[in-house]
Amino acid sequence: MVTSRSWTPAQIERLEELLAAKASPARAAVVLKRSIVSVQVKARALGKPFPNMRKLRLARNAAAAASSENRTV
Repeated sequence: MVTSRSWTPAQIERLEELLAAKASPARAAVVLKRSIVSVQVKARALGKPFPNMRKLRLARNAAAAASSENRTV
C-alpha cells in the first residue's frame, strides 16, 4: 500500500538539521519516521542532497586509520 504524507515545516527543518550534521539517509529516515527514499528525494528537492555515503565512509575510515597510526608512533 502506497501512502502520501505531506512534509510539515518542522520535518523539513529537522531534515535540514540532519543534512547539516552530515547524517546518513538511513538515520534521517529513522528520525523522521519516513522511508530512506522519501528523505533522499526531499533533500534533493530542497537542493541539499545527501553526500555520497560511499565517499563519506572512505574518508571516515582514512581519518580513523591516520589517527590510529599517529597513536602507535
